[in-house]
Amino acid sequence: MEVVRLGIIGLGNMGTGHMRNILDGRVPRLTLTAVADLLPERRAAARDLCKEKLQFDTFPTIFESGKDLIESDTCDAVLIAVPHYQHPALTISALQHGKHVLCEKPAGVY
Repeated sequence: MEVVRLGIIGLGNMGTGHMRNILDGRVPRLTLTAVADLLPERRAAARDLCKEKLQFDTFPTIFESGKDLIESDTCDAVLIAVPHYQHPALTISALQHGKHVLCEKPAGVY
């Protein structure tokens, strides 16, 4: 695999920070192919950030939920940056769908 296709679930402070770093080219051999957030205003902000940072028409697919992103074939790996209590369920689902997983800490709180 020459380039890893990454999806980010959760576009709050951490998820958006990761998104900026990827769009700025700070992670070689990684391309952002999908993002997801439950809040429409965060999805709109992600769309605006992509328009600002990307000089071409290939934008990440924007999903309304992490579940939809995970079940799609848009990425090889997911970065989970949602509230702590959602980490285990999304991580397990992503692994069950054959995705590699990077999860913000803590991995679980119970």
